[in-house]
Amino acid sequence: MFLGKVNSDNNTILLNILDGITSDGIDGLTQYLFPNDKGICRLLTTDSESSFIELFLLFYRIGYVDDISNMSQCLKTRMFIESLNKSKYSTFIINVCKHHHAHISQYAAQLLPPPTITTETYNIQNRYHRFLQDGTKTDAVSGWLLYASFYYVTGQFGVTLRLIDYVLSRCSPDMIIFCHGIYDDRVKNNYRNHVHYTMTLNEKIRISTVSDIHYAHHSPLMPDELQLEVNVTDMFISPTVMSHCLRFLCYHHLGDIFNRQKALWDLYSTVNNKYFIRNHGLSVSMAILGVCFEISGDKDAACQCYDEVQKCDGFIIPSAKLRKKNF
Repeated sequence: MFLGKVNSDNNTILLNILDGITSDGIDGLTQYLFPNDKGICRLLTTDSESSFIELFLLFYRIGYVDDISNMSQCLKTRMFIESLNKSKYSTFIINVCKHHHAHISQYAAQLLPPPTITTETYNIQNRYHRFLQDGTKTDAVSGWLLYASFYYVTGQFGVTLRLIDYVLSRCSPDMIIFCHGIYDDRVKNNYRNHVHYTMTLNEKIRISTVSDIHYAHHSPLMPDELQLEVNVTDMFISPTVMSHCLRFLCYHHLGDIFNRQKALWDLYSTVNNKYFIRNHGLSVSMAILGVCFEISGDKDAACQCYDEVQKCDGFIIPSAKLRKKNF
């Protein structure tokens, strides 16, 4: 705003701006910076149709935040975000905070002790539910998939299958993939059909976007059958791939061979057609398909999948080589 140092000619203006921020947050700042520019104010308050689309799609492109490595940091960050929400910031900023609060809750759930341990099971599972319920507020599917994983690892296969049916119903072609580069006119039109500018940011995200599910390194919510994958690294998995994988595993444990094979075919078709699979997630998807083929007894198909992993562009999951060595 000013070139040079603060002096007697500009300090009053600066003090007025700081007072505006103190009393009205971001809205107070914009009123002083752009007193005659209604377009800027409309963009920040998202009251016009064209500006709210551009603003929210910008957030969808850049809104990802790296995960936090330990529970203490997760809890401190959640508390800080909660304190921000009580301040007089703009509605948009408050909703951004709520989104990140939910995202951190997803990760915090994966830093808890395994939900299957027998000591203090009730208290631990209550903590899981608190984090996982908040985690469903990130987008349309990733939080629910993490919840489905919780029910799977605790042996509640019926609940898992019902949640998976819901997740797959939300993975329609007109949904927006969160943090997915440039959004073209087709995506903008789909987004316009999903939402209205009077909705909050959180409502828009939950109704119009899908995101990969992020399993932390050594996540207790990853199925035992895929623990080798998260023992090596954390994983981002396509929601459609993880959904069909969980369905396959549930039917496998239930002894329902017909539906198990149908789920395996659906998983194969999803990976083959790259449905909701981004390039950096292809090797993970192919490795998961290989694991499911191996469980079904088709080791030739599994071996072929593990070989295909090495041909993928970008990130290559290390576990595929380890699994092939175990044949």
